[in-house]
Amino acid sequence: MVLSWVACGAAWGILSLLDETALPVGAPVVMLLARWFWARHRYWAAGAAAACAGSVVAFVLTDLARPHLDRITADASATACAATVALVVFTGVSRLASSATRSNLT
Repeated sequence: MVLSWVACGAAWGILSLLDETALPVGAPVVMLLARWFWARHRYWAAGAAAACAGSVVAFVLTDLARPHLDRITADASATACAATVALVVFTGVSRLASSATRSNLT
């Protein structure tokens, strides 16, 4: 979770220094989460739920934050919050699935 915030902060800092407003801030975070999911945790239902929840949160927070903040800051903060929500949803759904599987085995 902390790595997502660090990646958003690093992307925000680099894009702010370059004065680049067209590149997406969330791309590094999405790539890190996809790599983590693919390498270690292939719970497809949890991954789908996390992707949906994170996407909705990102779009809503971006729309709410852009009128008040500059584009890069709004995108970075929305992406970091969305990654946190996605990880929480992933953890919850994967634990529910594993506890259901354990209860069916006993």
